[in-house]
Amino acid sequence: MKKVFAISILISLALLAAGNLQAFTVSTGDDGSFLSWAPERTAVFYRIGSSGTPVHPRSVEETGRAFSEWEEKSRGEIAFIYEGPSEAGQAEQDGHNTLVWVSPVWPYGPEIAAVSTLWPAAAPGRIAEVDIEFNARDYDWTRPGSSDLLETTLHEIGHLLGIGHSFNPGAVMHDLRYPDLPTRQFLSRDDLEALAFLYPPRERKIFQYDLPVLFYPRFFPGEDPVFPPGDGFDPGPERWITALGSIDLFGDGYISGVITAGRDRTGGKFLSGWELSPPGPALVRELDLTRELSPDGRILALAGVDYRRDQASTEAAVLARDHGRESIFFFRFDGSGPGLEAVLPLASPSANNLVGMAVLDADGSGFRDNILLLRAYPGRYSLLLYRVPLPGETISAPDPGLEIPLPGLQNGSRILGLAVIDPEDLGRESDLVFLELSAAGDYWLHLFTLLGPPAAAAYDVRYQSSVPLPSPPSAVHPGRVTGLDLNRDGFHSQLIIHSPAK
Repeated sequence: MKKVFAISILISLALLAAGNLQAFTVSTGDDGSFLSWAPERTAVFYRIGSSGTPVHPRSVEETGRAFSEWEEKSRGEIAFIYEGPSEAGQAEQDGHNTLVWVSPVWPYGPEIAAVSTLWPAAAPGRIAEVDIEFNARDYDWTRPGSSDLLETTLHEIGHLLGIGHSFNPGAVMHDLRYPDLPTRQFLSRDDLEALAFLYPPRERKIFQYDLPVLFYPRFFPGEDPVFPPGDGFDPGPERWITALGSIDLFGDGYISGVITAGRDRTGGKFLSGWELSPPGPALVRELDLTRELSPDGRILALAGVDYRRDQASTEAAVLARDHGRESIFFFRFDGSGPGLEAVLPLASPSANNLVGMAVLDADGSGFRDNILLLRAYPGRYSLLLYRVPLPGETISAPDPGLEIPLPGLQNGSRILGLAVIDPEDLGRESDLVFLELSAAGDYWLHLFTLLGPPAAAAYDVRYQSSVPLPSPPSAVHPGRVTGLDLNRDGFHSQLIIHSPAK
């Protein structure tokens, strides 16, 4: 049975006291249970389609802003990934969350601006799919910076998350608009309380896996590839982690440390460095390397990179997205200061479709000066390869990257992480590990090898093997997976995931 929510753009004659009343409601299933996404499905993928004129890129960007607002206010509990355009022209249960601009035939009343259709899952209290239809017949959503589109999309995303209507007129989730009040472009306290009610903050742990033992157990008889979860990265009160990557914290050539990006309640952004114990129960120590960050927008991913080509990957590559534009910022992160070294602008999609980022030596230069981005597209994933700018080099035109198609996985699966690793202990970082969540809800690791110059005429990826992930976490979001050399032997052979425990 599906549930339908409509937002009416009406002039209300009723006057309600806004105050600070907790007035939110939540969606319920037929059995009375509150509806929300299952923990392993809180990385929500969505598509955008149209039954008439193709959706304007500005509208895609504006909806992406609305998704970002909910994601950032969830304090790391929710993530949204844009897959790209959809061929769907209406709400239909097809296994994809789709936003559809409907015209010229709008099946609801002309006063209805948008409708959300929610399909509960078989498991009690869980959401299987949500589609959102926009009235493109009676409303013009294409105006640049349309606050109406932002407000309406914010409202409908609340329904997508399982939040019902609010009785507070100042809340985004209130179902009426008032002509004498400004448009609601930010989440209110009532909206945030509803979000925290359905997706409360959870304690994070570090999940650590020994990949040689996991992928090649016959060579390590009796060894366990899984270590007990350790304490997560704790940036302090009122702060939370949004992304992590591996880095050479000490300038000695070993990628044995972790760099994290975080936010605080005021919107401030920062980087922190962390030392982990060798493989075993993870012990975490924060180093005195915290840096306040200035790039506008959201930080999507980060990693250590050898920007200065001195075989010490002590610079931080930080991927940020702001108003539909993405750039990679290169910062010093070796104790000499938070100085910005360079900026690499990227040719960016209309909304955030990033799944993972990693750094490696793809071109055989002897330096970790290549960046791989993993992006989601309808029915597929692709790698984008970039060269790190040389010291003093200025790049002004957005770099499209070199696309490397990734062979498709099983139908209905999602890739949630990317790590560059060396599980065979061959002394080269050419192996790629992808973390997949299958349609059945199981986590898998897939091992590929990156082939390319000078070993081949063009870059390609070759499949090697797959293993189920033992003792998996409860949820994995993009930007929370990385590969490390924790035992400092020169081989990247450990995988860590930062996630809530089950």
